[in-house]
Amino acid sequence: MDGLSEKGIQPDQKHIVTGDLTQRDGFKQANQLLDLPNPPSAIAAGNDLMALGAISAAQKRGLVVGRDIAITGFDNTPLAEHSHPPLTTIHQPIYKIGDMVCDMLIALIQGETPQERNVLMEPTLVIRESCGGSEA
Repeated sequence: MDGLSEKGIQPDQKHIVTGDLTQRDGFKQANQLLDLPNPPSAIAAGNDLMALGAISAAQKRGLVVGRDIAITGFDNTPLAEHSHPPLTTIHQPIYKIGDMVCDMLIALIQGETPQERNVLMEPTLVIRESCGGSEA
């Protein structure tokens, strides 16, 4: 929302839908968006599974994902790279996050205070064909 505001774009609340992070619900929510009188030209899904469902919904309507509509996900799951088209997504260092959380938990179990309590990891954008970009 901040990014849209910075670009002077006022979001239409009808274009903001909430799902349950499943592929089935991504399909359902994308259909809801695509049924609008003025459907979006892009869908930013909450995770890769929802994005894959949105891709299916768009393709079922005859839309070419990456040309007629851009769709992005979040998580960079293995499915993202091998979907059709390959999914643009946000990669987060999940193994590094898990390792840090385990270290913190072990410290707490041992009665110690974790060295770092608030850690911000930098995600990276993985550009693939679903947004109209090339494989990166």
